[in-house]
Amino acid sequence: MIHKRHSIVDLKTYYPERFGVFIMALKRFIESDDWTRICGIHGDTFKPNDNGVLCPTDPTIVTELGQTGEPFYCKHSVYSFIAWHAPYVFQFELLLNKYNESSDKTYITLPWIDLTDFSADYQFMNKHDIRILYEGERITTENPLAGAYYYVNGVKTTTVRNGFLSPTTRKQRMQLNTVRKELGRAMNATNYEMFSSTAGNKVTYTPLETPHNSLHDIIGGKNGNMSSVDISAFDPIFWFHHCNMDRYYWNWTYEITNRFSHPIYPRYMTDATAKERCAPFGTHSIYSHDWGTYQWGWRNDSNTYAHVNDVIDLVKFPYYYDRVDLVREKEPPATECIVIDFHTSPYVVQKKLGIFGQNKNTYIELSDIPIPPESVEINAYIYEKGKSLDRDTDYAGSVFWFGIDRATIHCPRCLTGKTNLKIDIKEFMSEMGIDETNIVNYNIHIEGIGLLTCENENSLSRVYTESGLVQTGTAQLVCWV
Repeated sequence: MIHKRHSIVDLKTYYPERFGVFIMALKRFIESDDWTRICGIHGDTFKPNDNGVLCPTDPTIVTELGQTGEPFYCKHSVYSFIAWHAPYVFQFELLLNKYNESSDKTYITLPWIDLTDFSADYQFMNKHDIRILYEGERITTENPLAGAYYYVNGVKTTTVRNGFLSPTTRKQRMQLNTVRKELGRAMNATNYEMFSSTAGNKVTYTPLETPHNSLHDIIGGKNGNMSSVDISAFDPIFWFHHCNMDRYYWNWTYEITNRFSHPIYPRYMTDATAKERCAPFGTHSIYSHDWGTYQWGWRNDSNTYAHVNDVIDLVKFPYYYDRVDLVREKEPPATECIVIDFHTSPYVVQKKLGIFGQNKNTYIELSDIPIPPESVEINAYIYEKGKSLDRDTDYAGSVFWFGIDRATIHCPRCLTGKTNLKIDIKEFMSEMGIDETNIVNYNIHIEGIGLLTCENENSLSRVYTESGLVQTGTAQLVCWV
């Protein structure tokens, strides 16, 4: 039997009894030892001296097992990104059922949260207490949606959430509008690799990992758990966010395989991706919903791990989603784009043939730049020459890097790796009536705001200049025509 995964708002509004059971199960789950075990997998940040954790935890070994070049099990900037997270999220769902102590033993499905739905009211997610219907009674309990805990140098520490869930400013609305467009573009992917991740390559399409990264930083904000790869899973909202990413993955797979009538591999996935390891998950009971016999990732010390091809048969999982309802931006055939080097005076303008068109979308492309030293929000501002910069009215768009504080965590791949990021400025350019013909009359300013480290004792975020971010890479404005 399969069960529907609902949006967390719909679950609360239309299924109050089920919502109450879910809340209490989550609350008991967070209070258990299994909380730090499942959350610790993501960033290899388990509770110190936890004898229940059997999977390797030495960073060097984890780097090798993860096959990412990073000291984490989680998959980021590799093609196995979304495939790895599917069994991870599913194990969390099974743990909710393990800790269900209500009289209602109906299977609990993990809910998802979609911040691009501006009509939803997410205020209840951050409140300390929550009122629910449980065992036929209305009760008020501490809200497990608002936060949990993790360990910092062995000390139990409350999670922090400093971002936003609903937009209240023009900038926030523009950021989520970009996320919405990126989700739609990802759904047009014609193979798994295009859908999942850029894997560090310069591409013109938008994979699911791009909006995924943005939402992590949007929710976490400055010094929030969700803004840091190693501790993000300890914020309960991580699981609802990733359930939403899984919703897109499920829907994309549903369509590309003609309603699961044939497998993704080998038609839509390369051999290399299919063989990528999904440590620390084993191959035993991957699709089973019997939590009593399930092989939890943190218990796997067998040195035998699942591969991507072992976890991509999504129809075998005991859950499903409603179809994603969104406007998808279709990619036109190969076309020319105008590339503008805005570091010269006057600007240097050239044309080149692109692989895919972007419906006259306009970006600032940061190409072959070093991996930033922390999670960072990179903002673009465009303002008329001869005028002063106003960071409110001249804000044109953002791109987010979701990473770690490398001042405290050693990451071999981050030291030598490069990445490519695109700031979507189409909405601003259209609103202001700016295009490739008159952009020469405007200044373009780019700066990054660090989300994990501070400049001084006043806790001011570190500011990164364009040159500090780009270094030996390039920054150009690209208009597709």
